[in-house]
Amino acid sequence: MGSTSVNDIIVGVDKSDTARRAAEKAAELAAAYGANLHIVFCIARKPSQQVVGSGGDQWFVNPKAEAQTFLEDLARELPHDQITTKVSYSAPATAMCEEAVELGARTIVVGNRRVQGVARVLGSIAGDVLKQAPCDVLIANTIGA
Repeated sequence: MGSTSVNDIIVGVDKSDTARRAAEKAAELAAAYGANLHIVFCIARKPSQQVVGSGGDQWFVNPKAEAQTFLEDLARELPHDQITTKVSYSAPATAMCEEAVELGARTIVVGNRRVQGVARVLGSIAGDVLKQAPCDVLIANTIGA
């Protein structure tokens, strides 16, 4: 996986199709510029391992491990080979901006899923990133793309 530099591009994801499209666009941008791509997955609160099941059938669920597996699978599917990942316990906008500061990143890529209609007035992750970002922000068209 790639090293950090001012060429880093940050993208935040969840398990939605629009987040995947934002990650794909971020990977295309990173590949075009020879940049490292850093993918951040946010979990609302620090989870602990949970036991799920009924009767004698029980499974152990670890949300952080599941998120890391999701990130590793996504990284393998993207059209770029300089990718690092991180699971964060911060709010999505805060996590992406903190990563940008830590890595000295050049760009944060966010999708426009909640930037339409009433949500534009009430706020969105993209809007929150725009307010906090220490670098350029690219809002990728991920709706209907």
